Amino acid sequence: MRQFIAIFAAFLLMPLLIKGIPMLIKKKPGFGPVLMITGVALALIAGLSVETTVGSFTKIFTSFSTVQIIIAIVEVGVLGALLKHYGFLDKIVSALETLIPAKKVIMMVLPAVMGLLSVPGGAYLSAPFVDKIGEEMEMPSEQRAAVNLSFRHIAMFLMPFTTNMLFIPTVIPEISIYQLIGLNLGFVIVMQTVSYFLYLRKCKAVKAQSDSGKKKAVLDLLYYLSPIYMVVLFNALFSLPMYLSVALSILLMFFLIGKEKKEFFPVAFKGISFNTMFMLIGVYFVQNLIKSLDQVMDSVVMMFQSSSGIGIMLVISAASLLFGLTTGLSLVPLGIILPLVAALPMDPAMKLLYTFFVFVWSFLGYYYSPLHLCQLLTIKYMGCPTWPVYKQHLRAIPFLMVASYCLFYLYRFLFI
Repeated sequence: MRQFIAIFAAFLLMPLLIKGIPMLIKKKPGFGPVLMITGVALALIAGLSVETTVGSFTKIFTSFSTVQIIIAIVEVGVLGALLKHYGFLDKIVSALETLIPAKKVIMMVLPAVMGLLSVPGGAYLSAPFVDKIGEEMEMPSEQRAAVNLSFRHIAMFLMPFTTNMLFIPTVIPEISIYQLIGLNLGFVIVMQTVSYFLYLRKCKAVKAQSDSGKKKAVLDLLYYLSPIYMVVLFNALFSLPMYLSVALSILLMFFLIGKEKKEFFPVAFKGISFNTMFMLIGVYFVQNLIKSLDQVMDSVVMMFQSSSGIGIMLVISAASLLFGLTTGLSLVPLGIILPLVAALPMDPAMKLLYTFFVFVWSFLGYYYSPLHLCQLLTIKYMGCPTWPVYKQHLRAIPFLMVASYCLFYLYRFLFI
């Protein structure tokens, strides 16, 4: 019982730390320090030994797979900074505007393409384009914000080099992230269909104007997107570890930029996100501590064995929403809940299904959080109040929540 109380108390502490520390030190803390404090509180309340607590921390750096993932995620931030600095994003946008005549479609595609860059607050990159096109289509600002956020996050579900995707094999190694991406595709189709009908279908149709040739636009798109899609090719076709795949794409960028190499290394260094690195260390620390809570792990296994499944799914939904809403991060609920799924005595196919379910609900908690950085920056850029944007969200939430359960049972019927 003490270990369950420890989990509840420690994560009740997290939002208090996020709100309270800035009042004490007049500075907003990173999520890394908050997670470290949460982990220490969890260990103390649960009565874990100093040896176990220290071991949970040092294990982060002695596990080669974990270190690889941290390196890969840091490299993705570097790649994103380089793509932005050297104007690759602008070229991609220009090519898309040439190839796609309908601005409604551009409104959907642009945020999705820019979402390929896994950087915190990345929706800020596509916000100016969505805002401009949405204004031409006479779309209210809160609706533009909802469109930008919805289509921006497709990559989280489908790209194998996002932070969450890279994290999953370190917890459940028997799961293929490409199989998970296949299951995620169903949810993406539902989410974007709902977004289209709620936010875009009745908007004024406007044609895009472009003087560039379509052949040149196709070549530009292939050229300027190459550092992104080559990551997938290196990893999927040549079975290279993700950190090597991203490193090779950074090297490819070095050759693609031609003679403009003077600022390459300074820009690359600035692209290293130490906040993201510390956040990952905090998540892995908490994850390792939870794995040490034998009473919790044994109870979860018994609960799954004795339950019909729907009760567990409701618990997963509630816990993922809680941790996602209070932190504005999807990696935190993933890091807390997936170790519990990993401990379950079930075949890899069922673990894959539960991982899909956890992934979706971790996303929903993060996506609708008032601390979600993409949301904060988009609302700031669009210049609209927060509540009207949430009214737009509330129209979509029931569809997405119901879809997660329907897809889970559909996949179980089809594949198990």
